[in-house]
Amino acid sequence: MNNNFKKFLVSLIAISLILSGNILSMAEAKKAPAQTYTIYETTNTEDLSSGVIHENVLRFTNKGWWNINVLRVDLEDEYTEIKGLFSNKGISNREKVSTMVKESNAIAGVNGDFFEYKPFPSPIGTLINNGEIISSPMAKEYAKPAFVLADSKNASITYFDKRLAAVSSATGTEVILSAINKVSQAYEEVMLYNKHWGPKSIGNKLHKDLIEIVVVDNIVTDVRIGQPPVDIPENGYILAGRGRVEERLLNNFHLGDTVELRLSTTPNYDNIKMAIGGGSIILKNGVAMNTDIAANGLDPRTGIGISKDGKELIIATIDGRDSSFKGVTGKTFGSIMKELGANDALLFDGGGSTAMAVKYVDEENVKVVNKPSDGGERKVINGVGVFSNAPKGNLSSIKVATDDKNMFLNTTRRFSIKGYDEYKNPIEVDQEKVTYTVEGIKGEFNGNTLKALSTGKGKIIANYEGITSSIDIQVLETVRDIVSDIDKFTIDINSQKNLGVFYGRDRDGFNAIVYPEDVKWEITGNIGKVENGIFYSSSEPSSGAITARIGDGIENILVAVGSKGVLLESFEDLNRVSFSSYPAEVSGSIGLVSENKEGNGSLSLKYDFTVGEKTRAAYVNLNPNGQSGMLLDGNPKKLGLWVYGDEGNAWLRGSIKDKNDTEYNIDFAKVVDWTGWQYVTADIPSNIAYPITLSKIYLVETDPVKKSSGEIYMDGLVAVYPTGYKNMVLPASSTMTDVKNKEVKKDKNGFSFIVTSAPQNLDDVVEYKASDKIKANVNKHDLAIFMGGSTADFKKGLKPKTIMDVKSGYKPYRYGNVLFIKADSSKNGLRATNSEQWLWLKNDLTNSKEKNIVLMLPTPIFGNGGFTDKLEAELLHSILSEAKLNGKDIWVVYGGNGNSNDLKDGIRYIQVNSKGVSNPQDIYNISMAEFVVNKDNITYQIKPVFQRPKIQ
Repeated sequence: MNNNFKKFLVSLIAISLILSGNILSMAEAKKAPAQTYTIYETTNTEDLSSGVIHENVLRFTNKGWWNINVLRVDLEDEYTEIKGLFSNKGISNREKVSTMVKESNAIAGVNGDFFEYKPFPSPIGTLINNGEIISSPMAKEYAKPAFVLADSKNASITYFDKRLAAVSSATGTEVILSAINKVSQAYEEVMLYNKHWGPKSIGNKLHKDLIEIVVVDNIVTDVRIGQPPVDIPENGYILAGRGRVEERLLNNFHLGDTVELRLSTTPNYDNIKMAIGGGSIILKNGVAMNTDIAANGLDPRTGIGISKDGKELIIATIDGRDSSFKGVTGKTFGSIMKELGANDALLFDGGGSTAMAVKYVDEENVKVVNKPSDGGERKVINGVGVFSNAPKGNLSSIKVATDDKNMFLNTTRRFSIKGYDEYKNPIEVDQEKVTYTVEGIKGEFNGNTLKALSTGKGKIIANYEGITSSIDIQVLETVRDIVSDIDKFTIDINSQKNLGVFYGRDRDGFNAIVYPEDVKWEITGNIGKVENGIFYSSSEPSSGAITARIGDGIENILVAVGSKGVLLESFEDLNRVSFSSYPAEVSGSIGLVSENKEGNGSLSLKYDFTVGEKTRAAYVNLNPNGQSGMLLDGNPKKLGLWVYGDEGNAWLRGSIKDKNDTEYNIDFAKVVDWTGWQYVTADIPSNIAYPITLSKIYLVETDPVKKSSGEIYMDGLVAVYPTGYKNMVLPASSTMTDVKNKEVKKDKNGFSFIVTSAPQNLDDVVEYKASDKIKANVNKHDLAIFMGGSTADFKKGLKPKTIMDVKSGYKPYRYGNVLFIKADSSKNGLRATNSEQWLWLKNDLTNSKEKNIVLMLPTPIFGNGGFTDKLEAELLHSILSEAKLNGKDIWVVYGGNGNSNDLKDGIRYIQVNSKGVSNPQDIYNISMAEFVVNKDNITYQIKPVFQRPKIQ
């Protein structure tokens, strides 16, 4: 994917000014706080074909995020085509955009026109494909604008007019048609339905007197009144109406009459390649507007635009109704369309209907690329599809791919290439013929696998038949910690399990995938072996552990192999079981038989499912000691049962209840399709609340067509318990230790600072001058920072000349050789509190001459109590990481409900408990982070202010 990063450091841009490319100054911005301005933006593009590009613009503004997806369609490309999309079941059936794209073999598509839901779905406006009217335009006086692509590929946005009529040979009278393939409430008008409507006519679903004239090959073949829906002829149509048009239909159309359709539209549908209705013109001759349907809310939007030279279509969506994506008005969307390159634009249906689906060149499945506001795609009435019919050409370009651009010193990374022809079609390549070289770092290639022998930034160059491509990589230092998504698992004997992906971390908190072949695997216990990241279990039940080692990283995974079965029921006492059936007409019985798998006999279950068509079942109810159901000990994962089958093909199930009396059905066998004894198992749901009770085992038939009767035997019901995990001595798992988290003495020219809190009511709660202890610690330092602020009274007697209260507002401080930046996240984010903080922060990060920068926030960024907008949180980390790459050392210190330190991509996140006190015990939660600055080296320690008394 081609990444084009457009980063605006201080870009207060009003919508109107975005379009002309002007950037407001900081002073000008403060005079216009209501304007929308861009804080940050990234643009990613990918070719879908020779004439189609998918573009994603992720823009962070003072009003929130704009997630804009764009299809750029080159109308001059001979292999690119635009068509209207609708369900293959007919225009009266709504369908997801992704399904329509897939079923039509399009490469991309968006939702289209507004539509009626009742009494049947149908589009408001027109839909025309290749000169054929799929759904007619509205009458001119009610018409909404439509997008039109002429046969000549000239695109326009206009209003349709129409005249639709049918003439019978019997009378020669023109009967005016109200619409083609649209719904009506009263049907006191003549409607035409053809194969594009769906398989069936309207019939008497809505009105018992509806008249339907069936026309096949221009001949009336049937006149129906109040009859059920009929098949719509493939080579014909149906005229429908009632009430005031009853006589018009019955007097003019008779069996055997010839019918002529006289259809005309302006513009002429015969010359139209594709047309689709919309809601409003939102851009005309470069001026944003909103002409028809009101679109004044902040909502998701979909639209289509035409470039000024008419050579490009710009099809776009913007998301909304989301914690990050707020949506825009129709007029604002028009301005966005202009910025994207449109001169004229039409608004389609939006809100929950907004969807864009794309079939990427290298992927098999269609992907929804926007974020639908309903949580998933809404079924819509139609859409705009983009197609490519380019031929298969010759190899023209290649692209290098890998699973992670970061890797560690002395580890390996695999690379591959993908090939494309001049039309962007994928071309098969022989991976064995690719040669790879590395620049910027030391490394050795073995085929397509690189082993890194030095750290730093590098470039991998692939050469295939003289065509080259490259990819940048970063080689990190030695692994300090290794982590896995798995900490323990159970597995059957003689089985295998993929251990998944392992990640390593270096001393600065940078992550990278670690391949299994770079890991040293150790096994504790007779549990099996690991080969290429796959664990193969032993043939006997056992427990132990897998230890993964790489560099200084160690990760332990506990393993339990096999299970044991505990006998629950031998089925040799009829007093412990009973029979029942459903419904009443189902007959059957239970009894003891000498045939057995274990013990002296087994239980027979006879059943007869030959009567009735409902779901039929024959139950064995478990009633040990007169109880209702059998309570099982512990946490079994399965139930096992020996069953002597009869090939009756019934479904064998069980019913269990958890401790909350919630009932679950479990499956022993989908069909009993065997004869003789067979051991079957039923899995217990993983989310069940133990203990559980087994109430019944039963046969069931749900298919009304299947009529069966027979007899099965049951024996040896067991509960299966996995082998337990064993306590054992294992190597200590590695943890990330920050090398800066240590005690260091202050140099002669150095300084120190403290970060702590000063609860206002502290002395009152504990009933003594506990605040003096905080002050004493503060007075050991040159600078003090209070999370949550401090009172003027508390500040009395403090020695530090510089005191920062991190509670509200934005302000940079310079002390010594460190830049301190106080920012305000009190409303769960920087933007929500004051969006201008983003501009000031980016400016301060960019223009700072200090190597060390300390960002101070009153609240966390991630997790509980963090930013509500998760994208904003990730953006802040990204901005700080960029400053780190530019040579800065970034420290983020914030208040929260605990103490913690984390190192992520070179950024240190340090949380200091700033929770208030409500009882004397809370005093032990008050903490302090003490920092020592010696030249450009900063170290720190987090300590409690008040030591909890030791219990003797």
